[in-house]
Order: sequence, then C-alpha cells, then structure tokens
Amino acid sequence: MNDQNGSGLQQKRYERPEDLFRCQAALMEWVREAGHCQLLHKGDVGHRLFNGGYGYDPGDMLRFWLDEKGEIAAFALLSPHWQLFELQVAPRLRHSDRHAAMMACCEEECLRLAARYRVSLKEIAVEAESCDPAQTEFLQSLGYTFREHSFTWTRHNLERFPTAELPAGFHFQRATAADADRLADVHNHSFSNKWNAESYGAVFTAPHMEYEFVVRAPDGRFAAFTNVWIDEVNRSLLFEPVGTHADFRRMGIGKALMVAVMKRMRKERALLCAYVCHEPPDKNPASSALYASVGFEKQQDIYDFKKSLA
Repeated sequence: MNDQNGSGLQQKRYERPEDLFRCQAALMEWVREAGHCQLLHKGDVGHRLFNGGYGYDPGDMLRFWLDEKGEIAAFALLSPHWQLFELQVAPRLRHSDRHAAMMACCEEECLRLAARYRVSLKEIAVEAESCDPAQTEFLQSLGYTFREHSFTWTRHNLERFPTAELPAGFHFQRATAADADRLADVHNHSFSNKWNAESYGAVFTAPHMEYEFVVRAPDGRFAAFTNVWIDEVNRSLLFEPVGTHADFRRMGIGKALMVAVMKRMRKERALLCAYVCHEPPDKNPASSALYASVGFEKQQDIYDFKKSLA
C-alpha cells in the first residue's frame, strides 16, 4: 500500500518471514554505519514481534517503508497493547520531514489497532537515548514529553570473564522444541505466569528464534534460561531475556549461564561483544547487580517520552 502520510515512501506490512529478515538485515547495516545509538539490536526485532507480541497478528505489528530503489528505509514495531511503538529509521533519514511523517503514521496506526483489539490507548510512548540529544529535541518538536528513565544499555567486550561455576548436579544445555513444557515453566517462574507448552512452543518455533540456552537442575527442571541473538554483520550477541526460576535464585546460576554462553558464542561465532538491556538500579537492583558482576558496562540510558492521543 502507498503511504498517505507524507513520507513519500511505500509502506508495507509483514506478510512472510523474509520481511522480518529484510528488516533485520537493514538494521544491521545501519548499526555498522552509525552504531547502536537510537538503533535496536537485530535480536530485539523478532523477539518483540513474536514473544512480546504473542497473540497479535505480526502483520499488524511490523510495518516497513521502501525507498525509491525498493530498499528498506525504516520499519516500525507497533505495540498498542503496551502503549508504545518503536520506529527504526535509516541514519540518512533521521530527524527529517520523512521521519516526522512516519512518526505520525505510527501514531495513527496504533490508534486504529487499539480500536481493533479493544485496548485503551490514551497516550503513546517512544524512546530517546542519552547518546543522542537531537532525538529528544525531535520528539519534543512532535509533542512528546519526558516520562521516565526506563532502561540502561550495557556492553561486554568478551575479553575478561569472572569465575562463575554451576552448583554440583546442574548442567548447561541448548533447548529444543521438545522442551516447551519445561521452558514455559522456567519463563513463568522467572517473570509473569503467562505461558503453557503450546503457547511457548509457538514462540519457540517462530521464524525469529535463534538460540535458547538453559541450566538443567538435578530434578530435571530448568533452573535458568536465556534467549541469545547474533548480529553477524557487527559480530555481536544480545541477551534478551535472562531469567532464573524463583526456586533457584541466589545460587549464581544466571551468572554462570551468561558467562558460559559468551565464551561459547565467542568461540563458535567469532563475536566481538555482547549486549544486554535492563531496568535501571532504582527499579531493578538485582538485575543491575547481576550484569555488572558479569562485566557489562553502561553505554547509554534509555528514556521514555509520551504523547497524549486523547
């Protein structure tokens, strides 16, 4: 379909896995050009589309824009159920009139989808990072105001690792689709209780999935897990998310899992760095302490800006 919001770009919606892969490929090239400031990691895209957006039509959530050459110039993840959207724009178009037009399009589409899915949407949120003051000015010019410090983006150089061993009887393994029941259990007992074997199995077998590593306890349950995503262009790894079952916390299991995964991925995929994004210390001191103990260092802070749609 043609964009009617003034960007001059052709807007399309997700129809097949290749659309996701094209967006990821474009994103990795933008990161190579401009770094991660105001740009997601490749792994964020599929994870937010198929995990965070589970139960919603991917064709509604993922939109992308093609330039005159048919190349991806921008894409957006629309999440009216979370009252937010994430618009990723090629560096050459950042803060341009076309960028502003696509922002307006995302706002309109979120309102339309909210009505379709019968969710209340009185305001919408987007992100700005401390590394790019121009983004804050751009959002303010569009009517957005600061809401909160939401996340911190951290990096590990994969050179020095702390000593981190599993307790006796615990083992690392890579999860498979046959583990859906135990995966649902460890996810539910690490975060919110929303999965069963069928629903998490659908997430695990979706086209975005790359790696899920777990720690198996002596009784066979999964004591911890992490999803791992690889940016082959920039040779980086993203942890999203990392969780430890409530019955196995304060045993050093999450730390040992992350260290083991980074060592393995550095060797197998010749990676240069790893990233993890987490809530700031005043919101989640436990996660901040965990990642710092593993050796992650802050790169930038991420702030939410909101706009009333009422």
